[in-house]
Amino acid sequence: MAVKKNIAPKLENSVQDNFIHRLKKALPPGVGLSEEMADVLGISIDSAYRRLRGETEFTIHEIYHLSKKYGISVDEVFSNKSDTVTFAYTKLTDSAINFETYLNRLTGHLNTIKKFENGRIFYVAEETPIFYSFFSPKFTNFKLFYWQRSVLNVAEYQQTNFGWDVVPQKLIDIAHNSFKEYMEVPSSEVWTSETVLTGLKQIKFYYDSGILKKEYALELLAENRKMIEMVQENAAAGRKNISDAKETFQLYHSDVVLGTNCIYIVMGDLKYSYITFNTLNSLTTNNPEFCEETEHWMRNLERKSILISGVGEKQRYQFFSRIFNYVDEYMERIKNS
Repeated sequence: MAVKKNIAPKLENSVQDNFIHRLKKALPPGVGLSEEMADVLGISIDSAYRRLRGETEFTIHEIYHLSKKYGISVDEVFSNKSDTVTFAYTKLTDSAINFETYLNRLTGHLNTIKKFENGRIFYVAEETPIFYSFFSPKFTNFKLFYWQRSVLNVAEYQQTNFGWDVVPQKLIDIAHNSFKEYMEVPSSEVWTSETVLTGLKQIKFYYDSGILKKEYALELLAENRKMIEMVQENAAAGRKNISDAKETFQLYHSDVVLGTNCIYIVMGDLKYSYITFNTLNSLTTNNPEFCEETEHWMRNLERKSILISGVGEKQRYQFFSRIFNYVDEYMERIKNS
């Protein structure tokens, strides 16, 4: 008696077509899909073409590798209409190696966004946007130390006080490069007057705890002030760089308590949402329904906020004066302690 084999069902044409459509949207302009597919999957160009024409089906392993490479969610491929959303993230806890992976991933994402003509980042900032934490090598040094010691619980930092030589230079360079990349991507940011306070409190807490010397604390507060001055100048110009031919920076002042750090990215026809958790990590998805809701929330928040970049000189002056007062108060507290 012949044994009947269980044969896996074929991928529906509509699903395969949808997957190819998503792949095409995920690639930066000028990049050939067949060449990229052949490289990622380790197949010939001819084999890649057969998959694109629908003559050969993708295997589940091929879908996995391509989805991982180009950040395509399973929700998109299978047109998920339920109330379940798939997120991606990089595990950070207890590992300096994972943290390096996270920073490289951050820089890589920014590098991809800037290749798209309409690439833009929308950032709702309850705390100072993470990219500004890497404004200068010194500021970067402290933030990486703080996160690894107090948030990620990396073992080698637990019994160590802050010093300029504690964090590996390689890690500082990677993080600082993500700031440089961010400055090449147009962005719209929503801040409150209290957005900078978390960073100031971190410096003061480490100083009060004996982890940070007074001279270091004052240097870091001075670096913080320089960073805010840069944001103020960019807001006045409506540009991140003097050489930018068009508007690349919008800053909104919100009186509403934001309650979260949220990033929404548009590049070509692709949209991504980044939701912060565990202080600095983020859950990432390009689920269409979720991204649509995120965009709606952000647009509504912008409408209820005051645009203080480009125009609104009086409101911009008042906003930044309040922020500079916070920094100066912290500097005085530490100087006189």
